[in-house]
Amino acid sequence: MQKYELTQKILSWGPSYEVKDAMASVGGDDVMVTIKGKLLSATPQLTMVQGTDGAPAGSMKGNFMKTKFECFGAASEPLGTLAFPMLALKKGFTITTNGAEYKADGGFLGGEFKCTDAAGNVVLTIEKQLSLRDKFAITTTGALPRELALLAAVAVDQRFFTDTYE
Repeated sequence: MQKYELTQKILSWGPSYEVKDAMASVGGDDVMVTIKGKLLSATPQLTMVQGTDGAPAGSMKGNFMKTKFECFGAASEPLGTLAFPMLALKKGFTITTNGAEYKADGGFLGGEFKCTDAAGNVVLTIEKQLSLRDKFAITTTGALPRELALLAAVAVDQRFFTDTYE
């Protein structure tokens, strides 16, 4: 199991998130990757870099309605697609990667999303934390690429918890 903490930065131009390794020893406050979005873009476009300003590690592009997000690796290779239903009673999404489909259910409030494979095994959990800013605990088994798991948490925030003016 790998555990990460994704926190949205409050004072930034456009959406910006920092990811830390939640399993690091005490004092492990180093930023593993930073995910930055474009300011005033009609569609979500985010770039992931190593550390705070390092080498590119991935990217994500969403459509205008924030119902489909395409995720790419460091060399712009496709990692997978996240699809959210346009209308639904319960919050959820589907991840498609390497020919496999994973379904995530967040219930009615969307406090915790559990993403399962075809056999029903949980491969990714995205849990919204109580905080002044958007903060998520991410737990993955390694079945999904790390970059895809981290970008999925950002997509959840973009779809369900971010105001439309950002």
